[in-house]
Amino acid sequence: MMFFNRLFKYVTVGNPRMVDACGISELPPAFFNLPDLQKLWLSNNGLRKLPEEIGNLPQLDSLWLGSNLLRSLPGGVTQMTQLKKLWLPANMLVRLPAEVCAITSLEWLDVSENKLEEVCAEIGQLTSLTRLDLHTNVLKGLPPTIGRLTRVKHLSLHFNQLESLPPDIGQCTSLVWLSLNANQLKQLPTEMGELTGLVRLSLHINELESVPPELGRLTGLEALSLHKNRLTRLPPELPLGLAGSCCRLSLYENQLGEVPPELGNMGLLQELWLYSNQLTSVPSELGRLGELRRLWLDRNQLTSLPREISGLTRLQELYLDHNRLVELPSELGALTQLRRLYLEGNPELQSLPPPVEALPCLGESVDYGAGQEGFKQEMQSYK
Repeated sequence: MMFFNRLFKYVTVGNPRMVDACGISELPPAFFNLPDLQKLWLSNNGLRKLPEEIGNLPQLDSLWLGSNLLRSLPGGVTQMTQLKKLWLPANMLVRLPAEVCAITSLEWLDVSENKLEEVCAEIGQLTSLTRLDLHTNVLKGLPPTIGRLTRVKHLSLHFNQLESLPPDIGQCTSLVWLSLNANQLKQLPTEMGELTGLVRLSLHINELESVPPELGRLTGLEALSLHKNRLTRLPPELPLGLAGSCCRLSLYENQLGEVPPELGNMGLLQELWLYSNQLTSVPSELGRLGELRRLWLDRNQLTSLPREISGLTRLQELYLDHNRLVELPSELGALTQLRRLYLEGNPELQSLPPPVEALPCLGESVDYGAGQEGFKQEMQSYK
């Protein structure tokens, strides 16, 4: 049912437990005469404040307040003892309201896209949280009490100004998804190795010069992004630990002078980005990556490739442009699934070995023009 009045653009009442209100700038008293209300949508309005009476909705379990102009919350929200989901993205909060941290029933809290400068220590009271979204704020640090969130599975912290992480983050052992990209991290605590349930870890666009060997304990990790940092080396423990799980590894735009031969143990790897580093060679062990589909080695300083590259029998795309290659190994002809080969920017490479030219699935796809636009489009979903 939908009804109108001068305050509401529209209010949708699908049943007496759900209300969707849009186009309002204040909440009328009628809202607080719905004691059985469970779900309330108030997103995309011009709300600047909420009345204390909001606490008169004791059965409310989901409250959407995104894209408003809220700077604070009333004390009445602490009376919402059944509230499980609270969405506050895209408001004007500069601090996490202490009132929020008193709602211990919360399971999902979203305060992303605000202007948060800090997270109060009381965040540790929200021990029922399974998802916490803090991304796109101006956070410089996290309180040690973050470690009390032992049930949180999804923690988004990307696009902040974090310079370090408290060791206590290692106590968040239920984490499955952790995004820390686009911060100012210079190092990681070794305690992150305790997050053994992680499936996705995003660390790209930071200032990391190294990663702790303890990350090798993350034996369930399927995707790890470390591109656009300042890495000069990888600990061998990392590829050894990820050997039984990782399918995507992104290391492009770092300062790697070599990759450890242990990388060849990552037998499930399907996509490997080593674009734009300082590699002069790649280890022969790379040829053991039998599941690899796409390999980016462009914009390095490679002069040759190992013959063992013939072991990449499922490789479909190989990016070798802008290196210093003089010749390619004839063993490259064993890559019968190859359909794209990019070679531009190797001035001393004048021809392909006959076995490579004879690859049946290559056809006209041998491209001496790098195809960087396609690469950039591919990476859009990974940023």
